[in-house]
This record gives sequence, C-alpha cells and structure tokens, in this order.
Amino acid sequence: MDWKLSATALSLIFLVTGLVAAQSTPPRKDIPAIAKAANGAIVSIVMSDKDGKAIAQGSGFLISKNGMIVTNYHVIAEGNSAVVKLPDGAFYVVDGVLASDKHRDVAIIKAHGENFRTLTLGNSDQLQVGEEVVAIGNPLSLESTVSNGIVSGIRTVEEQGGKFLQVTTPISPGSSGGPLFNMAGEVVGITTLYLKGGENLNFAIPINDAKSLLSIDSKVHNFPNESEVVEAQTSDRDERPSVRPSAHDYYKQIYDAGGFSNSMASHVCFSDDSRKTTFFTFEAWAYDKMGFVHAVDTQPDAAYVTFFDDDIIGALSLPSNTREYLQAGGRLLGAGFYSGGVKVNGATYEWDEDSWVVRELPADPNASVKTMKTFRLSIEPTTLRYAERVTITLTAGSGQTMATKSGTVDSELGSGTCERIPAKPN
Repeated sequence: MDWKLSATALSLIFLVTGLVAAQSTPPRKDIPAIAKAANGAIVSIVMSDKDGKAIAQGSGFLISKNGMIVTNYHVIAEGNSAVVKLPDGAFYVVDGVLASDKHRDVAIIKAHGENFRTLTLGNSDQLQVGEEVVAIGNPLSLESTVSNGIVSGIRTVEEQGGKFLQVTTPISPGSSGGPLFNMAGEVVGITTLYLKGGENLNFAIPINDAKSLLSIDSKVHNFPNESEVVEAQTSDRDERPSVRPSAHDYYKQIYDAGGFSNSMASHVCFSDDSRKTTFFTFEAWAYDKMGFVHAVDTQPDAAYVTFFDDDIIGALSLPSNTREYLQAGGRLLGAGFYSGGVKVNGATYEWDEDSWVVRELPADPNASVKTMKTFRLSIEPTTLRYAERVTITLTAGSGQTMATKSGTVDSELGSGTCERIPAKPN
C-alpha cells in the first residue's frame, strides 16, 4: 500500500514537472508561420539630411503599439530626420530617439502613430550554438526578405562591450537593425553586420542588450547626426529648444522616401495656417470619350482633373458603379488626410456643379436629433487655391413636428494652396 502511494505521488510529480516545462517552453513554429506572424511589425527606416534628401536605409522592428522601434545605432547615426515604411506602403514620421547605446550599436526610436503590430522579445541568454534562427529585413530595399540559418558561435568582444551572435543567416546592406528570431518566433537578436570576404560570417546583437535600454527615461531626443561637425556646447544637446516640424517638412520626408510614388495622389495641399502639421493629397478623375486633349480644351475649370478616354477607363480596375458614374458625366476626387506625417483617413468627393462635395450622414438615422455634415471643397484651377466649408444641419422630431436648423463654418482643412506632386526620377 505504501509503495503504491509512493509510485502514484512520483507519477504526479513527473506529470506536474512536465506541464511546467511545457508551459515555460514556447511551441516551435515553422518558418512560414514566423514570417506571417511578423508581417506588419518590421519596418524600413529611411534617414534624410537637413535638406530632406534620403542618405541611408536600414531595418527595424516594432516592440510597442505606440511606435517604439528597435534598430542599430549606425542606422540612425547620420541625418536630421527619418521616416519608417511598412510593407503595405504606409509611412510614419519618426519623432526622434528614445534611447541608444553607440558602443553596443543599439537604438530605440519612436514612430509617430498608434496601434502598431508588435513582436515578442525572447531571452538571448538561452541561445545555444547550433540552434536554428530566422532573420527578416530589408536588404538593398527588398522588403520583408526572409532567410534562415543557425547560431554558429557566440563571441565576446571586450572592446565593443559584450557578446555578438555569429549566425549563418545571410545579412546584406539594408538588413541592419532587423530582427533575428528563434524557432518559437521570439526576437533574440538584432542583425547588425557581415564580414566582407568571409563566407556566411554574419553577426547580430543579443536582444537582451536592447532590453536594458527600455528602462531609460522615454523622453524623445534628437538624432545624433554624426554627419555634421558638432560644435562645443555649454548645455546638454537635449535641453536646447527644438523647432517643430511643419506640414511641409512632414510631406517632404514622406516624398523623399518614395511615399507617393505609387499612391493615387497627384496634388498636395497645405493650409494657410503655418502652425498646422496637417496636409492632404488628392487626385480627381473624369471621363471624356474624346480623350484628354478635348477635355482640357472644353473644361478649363478642371485643369487638375485626370481625364479618362475609352481605352484608359477600360483598362482600370474600377467597380462597375464607379465606371458608370464617370461615363455618365460624374467626377470623383479621392483625398488622403495626413497629421504629423501619418495618414489618418481619406474621403471620396463627388462633383456638384462648382465644387467637390462629401456628405457625412447621421450615425443613428433613428435618433430623435440627427446631425448631417456636408463638406464642400472648392479648388481654383489657375492658382490652385482651395477652401472648404462645412454645413451642419440639425434635424429634430419627425412629420409635422420636424424642425431643421443649418449653419456653415470653416472645416478643419480651412483654406490654403495646392501644388502638383512631382514625379520622382527612376
């Protein structure tokens, strides 16, 4: 009896120990599953100089929903500003640097935005030589490139302050700052360099080196900008007053990084209020069966409109109702709205005699008091001056007891000037 009880107790101990071990070890994933889970959390970082010209490109990965990105210090070492680009084409301006360690080549930067997808950080101290790893980055701007290999060594380099993970996973220019995953899909390293002349001699910084920076004060700092000679200063760099970027600055950063190359936008518009960091882009469309030349000759009031002829409209992948609307003489204007370098939303306006109109219907059509907003955007074709007014209509009651009251005010866009977005040279 005593023996049976002891055996039962021993079996329970083995079972509990096995459950604890299973819970502490994340399940192994295959490479496609790791790549799929990481999609949308790995970014391309484009650094620009004081004139807005792109001078460097690297990789990084998101670790918080409010835009914290881990990368290499050398990726952000030169330049005045940066934008990050997601694989879906979305661009976000970088507010600055949250923390960095030049000696260990690690930096944490802050993208201007919210609700980002993130990656899970693992424990690089648990890595073993021979363990399989996966790297995802943007080598030579080839976004979301996936490669795999093994940890071929863990090297300690005293003069550089710590350990390096030697891996057989290929690393090329542009991969710097990308995540190195274990087979559980956790980030265990930051890909950083490769040795020229060597065969698969690639290195990554252990992710635990970046974790130590997360406890540092999260104040946003300026980029180090090592490309410029820094004069002696009497106070700390981060205590100097900073100049707030303008809407033009945000637009130029995105444009220089190729943000509008493949978008449906032909013009960009800026408010007369220079304090605003918002701007919008648009492209307008119409149909003319005689083609573009005929259209601009007979409709000079719409010089900024792109006219489709029969051949073009047939080649476009437009919904049938949109195609019919254009062929019946309608015009459409698609607008994208940006705040602080982030595209926040968009709208489609319809042409109504002398301006572009979009209506915002009541959220609850059955409410006792209903609010409808009508936005009317006017664009003067010669000067490209724009102005938008919004009419707010309140309706209360129904039938014979229904009362309506309307008023018109400036919209958030206000008034300003538009300009054509120049095509970037190939």
